[in-house]
Amino acid sequence: MAVTETTTVSWGSRLGDSVRGMLFGLGMFIAGFPLLFWNEGNSVRTAKALDEGEGACIPVESIAKVDPEMDGSLVHMTGRADTKDVLVDDEFGLSATAIALKRTTEMYQWVEHSETREKKKLGGGVEKTTVYTYSKEWKEDVVDSSSFKEAGHDNPAAIEFPSAEKRAVNVTFGAFRLNEGQIARIGSEQAYAFPTDFVCRVSRVQRQGGVVYVPNRETRDNALNNRDVASQPRLGDMRVAFEVVLPHDISIVAKQKGDSFVAYLAKTKKKIDMLSDGVKEAAEMFEAARSANRFGTWLLRLVGFFLMYFGLSKFLRPLSVLADVLPILGDIVGIGIGLVAGVVAFACALATIAVAWLFYRPVVAVALLVLAAGAGFLLFKMRRAKALPPQQG
Repeated sequence: MAVTETTTVSWGSRLGDSVRGMLFGLGMFIAGFPLLFWNEGNSVRTAKALDEGEGACIPVESIAKVDPEMDGSLVHMTGRADTKDVLVDDEFGLSATAIALKRTTEMYQWVEHSETREKKKLGGGVEKTTVYTYSKEWKEDVVDSSSFKEAGHDNPAAIEFPSAEKRAVNVTFGAFRLNEGQIARIGSEQAYAFPTDFVCRVSRVQRQGGVVYVPNRETRDNALNNRDVASQPRLGDMRVAFEVVLPHDISIVAKQKGDSFVAYLAKTKKKIDMLSDGVKEAAEMFEAARSANRFGTWLLRLVGFFLMYFGLSKFLRPLSVLADVLPILGDIVGIGIGLVAGVVAFACALATIAVAWLFYRPVVAVALLVLAAGAGFLLFKMRRAKALPPQQG
C-alpha cells in the first residue's frame, strides 16, 4: 500500500519563501551568540561549584541516627532507601511494596512513512515526489491518523490503558527521610515479578513472561475470538510491561536539614543535590557530575554552532534559489553558501566562546581567539582567490 504525490513549486514561489525565511535565519544566527556565551559561563560556574562542594563535603559513616552537628553541612551518605508504601495499579490489579511501579503500554496501530525526492527543473522550479507507505507497529503514543494521505488507516483515538507511573510518598534512608525530588530520581528498575496466583482485572488478557497482551475491545467482547495477540496482533491491541523500583542501596550528596535533605547552594549560585543508585564514593559522584557538565557544555556548543550555521545558510539561501534558473549553477552556489556559512559560523562560535572565557580563563581564551582569527583569514584568502582573474598562459 503506497500513495505517490507529485507537486511542482515554481521558481517565483521558491524565491519568495527563501526571502521570507531570511529574517528567521538571521534570528537563528544571532541567537547562537548569547547561547554560546551563557553556556561557557554556566559551565565554569558549575565546575567551580563542584570543586567547592567536593572540598566542603563531609562523609557520614552511618545513617542509623541523625547527627545534629551535621545540620546545614554538605554530606555524603550511603545506605538503603526503603519504604513500606504499597503501590497499586488499579486497572490491572498489580501491587508491590516498592519505591516505584511503572506501566509501559504500547498499542498496535497504523504508522505513516514518507520519502520525498526533489528534482530541479530548468527555470528554477522544483518537482517534489513524495511516496507515502503504511505499516502497523507497536507505539507507546497514539498516532494521529486524521491527516494520513490514504484513507482506510484509522487508528483508535486513545489508548485504553496508557502508560503510567506511581512513586512512593514515604521513603526512608536510615534515620532520614528522602524528599520528593530525591525519590523521583531513584532508579534501578527491574521487571515486575507476577505472583503465581495473579488474576488480572482486565478480562481475557494473555501473559507471556513479564508482558501482558490485552486484546482490543472488539476481541474482548467476542467470546469466540481466542486468537493469540502476541503472534496475531490486530489494530488496537495493547502490550503492557511492568517495572518496579524495589528498596536498595543509594548514595547521596546533599545538605543535611534536620532529618532530611535540601540542595547545597554554592558561591556561584549553583545547586548541589546528587543521588546515585548503588554504593558510590563522594569522589566518584563528583567526577560523574563533572563528566555530565563537560558533556552538556560540548552539546550546547554544537547547538550554538549549528544555530549559526543553519541560520546563515537560510539567510543566504535566496542566492542559491536565484541561481537555480540553471540547476547546475544553483548546486554550485549552494555548495559555496554551505562552505561560507560553515567557516563564518565556526569563526563566530570560537570568537564568542573566547570572549566568554576572557572572564574566566584568559590563557585558553587567547588560544581560541587565534583559532578564530585563522578561520577568518582562511575565509579572506578564499574570497580573494575567487576575485583574482585567471592568469593567461
